[in-house]
Amino acid sequence: MKICHMFAIASVFAIAGFLTGGGVTANAQYTYDNYYPPTPSQGPPLASGTTFFTVDTFITPEVYGRIDRSIRDNNHCYNAVKSGAPSCFSTEGVDDNDNCVWGCTKNGVFIPRPTSAAMISASEKRYSPRLSQTLYPDRPNENVAQTPFFVVYSLTQIWGCGSLGCHEYPYSRTVSQSIDVYIACQDWQKGAGKLAAATVVSRAYMDADHSVVEDTLFGILWNDVIPNYVDSRVRSALSNFGSGTSSKLLGKTDPDGTFHPIDCSRLGVLSFPNEVDAKFETINYDYFPTRILLAAQQITVRITQIRRLALHDSSGSIVRYATEYPMLEFYAGYAKTTLNLPPMMENSTYYPPSTAALSVPVPSDAGQLILIANMWDLSHYTRDPRFAVFDRTSNWGSGTQKILTPKIWSELSPLYRKPILMRGNGYEVTLQITGPPTAFRAF
Repeated sequence: MKICHMFAIASVFAIAGFLTGGGVTANAQYTYDNYYPPTPSQGPPLASGTTFFTVDTFITPEVYGRIDRSIRDNNHCYNAVKSGAPSCFSTEGVDDNDNCVWGCTKNGVFIPRPTSAAMISASEKRYSPRLSQTLYPDRPNENVAQTPFFVVYSLTQIWGCGSLGCHEYPYSRTVSQSIDVYIACQDWQKGAGKLAAATVVSRAYMDADHSVVEDTLFGILWNDVIPNYVDSRVRSALSNFGSGTSSKLLGKTDPDGTFHPIDCSRLGVLSFPNEVDAKFETINYDYFPTRILLAAQQITVRITQIRRLALHDSSGSIVRYATEYPMLEFYAGYAKTTLNLPPMMENSTYYPPSTAALSVPVPSDAGQLILIANMWDLSHYTRDPRFAVFDRTSNWGSGTQKILTPKIWSELSPLYRKPILMRGNGYEVTLQITGPPTAFRAF
């Protein structure tokens, strides 16, 4: 564990700045859906371990270093916040933009002066990397190398403002936050992937070892102010590195500014159960360009029919709406198509054009063909996904197949008068799958 006397978390995201000159996302893009399970991971295959970088050489120093710098800036600006100074600048930056802490414009975004302040120290811990997967229920998922970090902040000299003015908070508090750095082999399915990083920061939370009286001194809800103070520093720092759902490519930049991404087609990790060997833990990747020995064999999936099913609740009423305006979003592997359907009433049937088809390469013998059907109601922004999986033993599902997309609604329990979750089949999507003749591919 490493102890430092500083504040701020979001700088963790500068790992991509270190490796690529840019930032990484802070969106929780791997959050599990409470209603629908994630689709199965489709790859990339496991790396051999021949090519790698060590976590404590490339990731950990940047995570800890950026946290340390931001905490130093925070503590440097503590008195400036309390005195009402219009701005505060770091003494460690390389230019005015880098020196901006608040009350100034950083990367084109104005950072306002905080309405709270605290002196911070932090303890940081890295856990072993592990191979996990993204958890989308409505699109293809893939394996990612996840490195978790956990940071505990000790806040003292806490100061905040409320309706009764600004006050010193006479207690110290502890705030905790988890950070996950994900490394993916982006676009691996195209045969020439690139290593990319994404960072997910969980919401800060405060220790529970304090009373309601302590939490509401001077009419200020300190149990909101204190963790939100940490979160606000994180979110404002994120503007330095960008935000959104996109990851940042990893690689090297030449002195002339030419960027060279890291190629990959496989991904893995090496971890150890004891801290003694943690320094040897690695993110592994391989790059094996796909070579087509014969004409690439394909699987064709055509959408032949979509029917809205009759579905009523316990009172006999139509679930959701008598007339719906749906859109089908359909995946075969990573290939995607969308169909805007006409207005659909119960038992309405829509016959798509013959162009409503996708062709994808045949998976490896141990692979799977994963089909995902998402039924959207565009007028009410509801989304109902379901997936189906086929493998080589069924010749990838060749023939006629059906996917029943669900609907979810709630009803009051007749026993307890509390809402209970109900689900039933909403739409029937009929497919015609044409499998390949015998052939092979090499990787």
